[in-house]
Amino acid sequence: MTDPKSREELCYVQNFEQFRNLNAQMNHIPALAMTLTGGLWFGAGATENLDIEIRFALLMLAGFSNLALILIVYRIRDVLESYLERIETFHPSSFAGGTPKNPRLPWLGSYSMITIFCLLMLLAAMFSFIGAFWKYWPFEIYVWWGVAALGLLLLGLYLLIFRRRSVKNQANTAGGGSA
Repeated sequence: MTDPKSREELCYVQNFEQFRNLNAQMNHIPALAMTLTGGLWFGAGATENLDIEIRFALLMLAGFSNLALILIVYRIRDVLESYLERIETFHPSSFAGGTPKNPRLPWLGSYSMITIFCLLMLLAAMFSFIGAFWKYWPFEIYVWWGVAALGLLLLGLYLLIFRRRSVKNQANTAGGGSA
């Protein structure tokens, strides 16, 4: 029988397993985004005998889905980064951080792949919204009122998601209070 592992080794193994699972989850998101967006675009554009309201809704769903996937990708990447930090502390000299000594493109950092992919998803979301408003606007009111409403909705969501916590909430968190 082998000797029991130290607590540090067990934590390292568990952190690495969790990292692998999150990395696998991250690798599924591009295929999910392409399938979802392509399927919704196909449904909106190629399906015959579909009401214009449904086509509009499909493109809007594609746009909002891509925006949601951008948030998901960054959240998973942040969690992956926290696991990498813990894995590195176990044995720093053997840690491969992904930064070569002589990179071909030195300006590409740890979040570069995710950022490029998110820019592509943002572009797909914009195409979805443009197609929805330009081609399938189903309402009697002027289309620019709808564009303005979408802009306000996106601004409101942005402020809701990315707003900074108040100083009071930060003080409670730092002092041991629950957030």
